[in-house]
Amino acid sequence: MSQADNVKLLTLAGVAHRCARETERFFRSQNYDPHYCFELFRRAILHHNERAWALVYEQYRPLVAGWVERHSAFEASGEESQYFVNRAFEKMWSAISPDSFGRFPDLKSLLRYLQMCVHSAVVDEVRSSEAPTVDVEDDALAALSRSADAGIEKQALTRALREDFWQRIDERLNDEKERLVVRGSYVLGLKPRELYADYQTTFEDVTEIYRIKQNVMDRFRRDRELGQGWLQPR
Repeated sequence: MSQADNVKLLTLAGVAHRCARETERFFRSQNYDPHYCFELFRRAILHHNERAWALVYEQYRPLVAGWVERHSAFEASGEESQYFVNRAFEKMWSAISPDSFGRFPDLKSLLRYLQMCVHSAVVDEVRSSEAPTVDVEDDALAALSRSADAGIEKQALTRALREDFWQRIDERLNDEKERLVVRGSYVLGLKPRELYADYQTTFEDVTEIYRIKQNVMDRFRRDRELGQGWLQPR
């Protein structure tokens, strides 16, 4: 019997206890086993187990709060960190269904997605308020600058941010694969190989990620509504 199968036999309380212990080991830079925390997410999402979700929240609330407080747009929001912690978990809960859970092969991929939800929650709030959006743009540009191939895309996304970037871009993405590629590349600054490492069950190979990214950008270039000059080389 595999380790994953053994974990599934534990009680929920047992899984939560081991998850907390393994997380402590991780933060102490010791060898740790991620199966227990992944199992906690699995029971929460796949089984719609509210107690499991409450334990996920309890376990990862400090980590998510740290992400919120380090976000460059947090101070401009005027909200407390707990507000965004709740919004991030709500976004994740509503976005990942039992059918789509299979796209997350391990704990690392789930936490990457939760971090995306933090960014989305903070940015959405700042854009909807009267606060200046310069910090939001700076944050996205910082992510772009970390990308290995930000060239033409950087100018496109810079201008898009001024026109309510995510709303307009999301409307033009066809499926979850495209959303993962765009958000992973431009929100978290992940390279295609890093994306593939997190989502091997979603993409056939790294080449598919490159192809999706190129297809999306080519489609944006042909989109007249996006405006002239968005995707012209600098």
